[in-house]
Amino acid sequence: MKLFSRKIAVLLFGLGAFSSAAVFSGCNNSGTSSDGGSPSADSGGSGTAKQLAIVSPHGREIQAEFERLFKAKHPEVKFKWYDPGGTSDLLKLVMGQSGQGGLKADLFFGGGGEAFAVLDAKGLLQSLPETYGVPDKLNGVPLRGKDEKWVAAALSGFGILVNQTYAKRDNLPIPQTWADLGNPKLENRIELADPRESGSAHTAYEVILQTNGWDKGWQVLQSMAANSRRFVKSSSGLLADVSSGEAVMAPAIDFYGRKTVAKAGNDDKGTPKLLYVEPKGQSVVTPDPIGLMKDAPHAELAKEFVKLVLSPEAQKMWMLEKGTDGGPQLKEFSDEKGLFRMAALPAAYKPIPKGSLIQTNPYTIVNQSPYDAEKAARRRQALDSLLGAVLIDNHTQLKAAWKKNPKMNYVPITEAELDKVAGQWDKASFVNETTDKWLKAARQKFST
Repeated sequence: MKLFSRKIAVLLFGLGAFSSAAVFSGCNNSGTSSDGGSPSADSGGSGTAKQLAIVSPHGREIQAEFERLFKAKHPEVKFKWYDPGGTSDLLKLVMGQSGQGGLKADLFFGGGGEAFAVLDAKGLLQSLPETYGVPDKLNGVPLRGKDEKWVAAALSGFGILVNQTYAKRDNLPIPQTWADLGNPKLENRIELADPRESGSAHTAYEVILQTNGWDKGWQVLQSMAANSRRFVKSSSGLLADVSSGEAVMAPAIDFYGRKTVAKAGNDDKGTPKLLYVEPKGQSVVTPDPIGLMKDAPHAELAKEFVKLVLSPEAQKMWMLEKGTDGGPQLKEFSDEKGLFRMAALPAAYKPIPKGSLIQTNPYTIVNQSPYDAEKAARRRQALDSLLGAVLIDNHTQLKAAWKKNPKMNYVPITEAELDKVAGQWDKASFVNETTDKWLKAARQKFST
């Protein structure tokens, strides 16, 4: 039954009719809204309120703070936020509703460069009018899309969140690299997210594959999966479980990791309860973009929002501590210290402002490992299906096989083979057949 359900889901995806998209068709009762209404098709003409409809995986605090900044200059604007899940869910939502008269969004805000490359490849973005002072690349990683189809609004890195209190109590080794998460001593003490649901999980796994090399990268991911107590749908679930001690370690996007560390505070000895670790020699900085949807009903207003997001004022807000001059201000998020984001504008670091929670200038750091963002974008959906079929849908079998042989290294296909099949990932029957083949081959491997 589980296999049958997954087949149906893949088929529906190929038809652009994912159930998550269907739920949000017509723009009714979806996401969150500052006025409780749904966005109209006008661009703010006489007799109607100006509105912006934004698809975003960003947390509510980020949404609300940028809404606050924009409304300070445009108080008449109403906001509609579409945020039913992580980046992967939002991509399904947008692609499933495109051209069907259902979803009428103006902007896609947040989610990683690969997600925006997918949107661009599907013809769902239109060019922005300028570069906003954001460089073309950082360490070879694009910060702007081709023909200015998107631009980095902030920057992100990836690391490991550790519950230091529990790790010390149980004498568990603190990981320094991704491979350290495969240490047999960490069996059932780590937790992972499903890349088919979580965009940050997808990027973390792509970083692991690229910084370690394909074959070794699969060994690292396989050992991590074998140690994982479970796979969850969202990265926020990982953070909550590490904070509570249900899991001791998990991959984390940098700003979520640092925010969680700050919120947890110190123990009675003054030692931080949690720890965020950047893997040695495997640090990669990637863009967290914003883009204008092709059929944006309020395109001119949306361009004003992009301009605001890339303004010096907003870029510094990413970095500043809450309550400082120019920092986040909303009292409803009183338990948050700040957004903990790296700004995308190089000028935001000249100098690093007083009260900044970010003390490192990413433009002065060379990526410790090469990262091919274009390759990552081309194979995003196919890689997520491969990871899901091998490591997640076969999780029980993998854990049993790994316990028998911790040195096992199953590489399901070559990198060249993945690149080849990725070019056909818009064909539902091919996706279904190929994913089934991967699932069955892995199950047989783990059962022998």
